[in-house]
Amino acid sequence: MNTLGSLAEALRRGRIIDTDVELGRKAGMSRQSVAKALSGDHNFTVTSLLALAEANGLEVVLVPREAARALRGTGQPHAQGVATMASDLQAL
Repeated sequence: MNTLGSLAEALRRGRIIDTDVELGRKAGMSRQSVAKALSGDHNFTVTSLLALAEANGLEVVLVPREAARALRGTGQPHAQGVATMASDLQAL
């Protein structure tokens, strides 16, 4: 995940709060800022990324590029992917 669009897509996929208004309220952002961040067309701060992730119950994690590449190709359901990811990261 190395583009703004892919980051925004990951935030949209993990979204548990239905409206931009409610997500903004929980993240401490305006509705407009949420919409811009999730569009993938506008740059946003790391603080905004962390706030949006936190509001949706997501964790922002930096992993070595090689581990990320290995995990992208697992093709496993989410729960299995997380277990595989934890094992792969421990192996590093």
